[in-house]
Amino acid sequence: MTDLLPTQRALTREELNAVLAPLGTVTDHWLLSGGTFSAVQGVELTGGETVAVKTSVPDTRRLLGYEHDMLRSERDHLRLVEPLGLPTPRVLHEDLTRATVDVEVLVMSLLPGMPWDSATDVMSPASNARTFHQVGEALAAFGTLHGPLFGFPADGFRLGDATWPGFLRRLVDSAVDDAAAWGVDVQPRRLLAAVEAAEAALAQVAEPTLVHADLWHGNVLVDPQTGDVTGIVDFERSLFGDPLWGLAGGETHSAGPFDADKMRGFEAATGQRLVMDRDAELRVALYRLWSMAVQLTEIAPRGFTGDWLDGHRASIRANRGRLYAILDV
Repeated sequence: MTDLLPTQRALTREELNAVLAPLGTVTDHWLLSGGTFSAVQGVELTGGETVAVKTSVPDTRRLLGYEHDMLRSERDHLRLVEPLGLPTPRVLHEDLTRATVDVEVLVMSLLPGMPWDSATDVMSPASNARTFHQVGEALAAFGTLHGPLFGFPADGFRLGDATWPGFLRRLVDSAVDDAAAWGVDVQPRRLLAAVEAAEAALAQVAEPTLVHADLWHGNVLVDPQTGDVTGIVDFERSLFGDPLWGLAGGETHSAGPFDADKMRGFEAATGQRLVMDRDAELRVALYRLWSMAVQLTEIAPRGFTGDWLDGHRASIRANRGRLYAILDV
């Protein structure tokens, strides 16, 4: 296998056959593009069934503080959302024991469609608007599901908390520690001050509801002709908390309002107007700042390279300044 990052481990045909023996024999396999964390492979089995095989990160030293045990969390979240009837993968098989291969493995149904980030330029404005609307509807549907604590359930809610402000404090502390460990300057004092500035606003979140925290264009599959969403994938970073995080999760390099069609879809599904008051703006600013800190730090452990990094860092730094201005820190 080629084009893999240091955090990725793809399986050989022999390993795939060993893991997938309860489902069938491998007739073909390939690496699915687009992922920047776990490796995901498409596998065709005897009888024509095609599945997606996702593996955990082999070198846990490259994981950030909130990234441990994510494959198990993804499995649990996929089972949780299945009754909603949305186009999400079905869990078909798992091997989290590392007894067969040296990584954990999750096998899911392979959904149809084209990644939205690859399709958006060939889609009409109306089709893109339809996709945004359906993404908003899906985020609202996820919000009908509740968890026992706030935060990422990974690793037994290691960073979880009984309150939303408590979770954010622990999460940002972890991000600051990660940045220090990898020698990345994420303006830690300013980031910690942002948590304090948003604390009263964070306290407005009373219920830990399911949030797909990473629903950017690459995690949405579409029919480019119609804009219909055919797949919503990558639940490994899903958490229980503020629904606004889900709306912000696809627009992290931004300091402005959410896409209007996505908001309309969310409002249509909830039956309520989404009020973006001062408290909401403060919370969203903090969520984006945390995400930007993570995106700066993860460049090192994931071994990212390429000319795109200059623009990536510049976008983060420009929007980071605007977000700190919102929080007045």
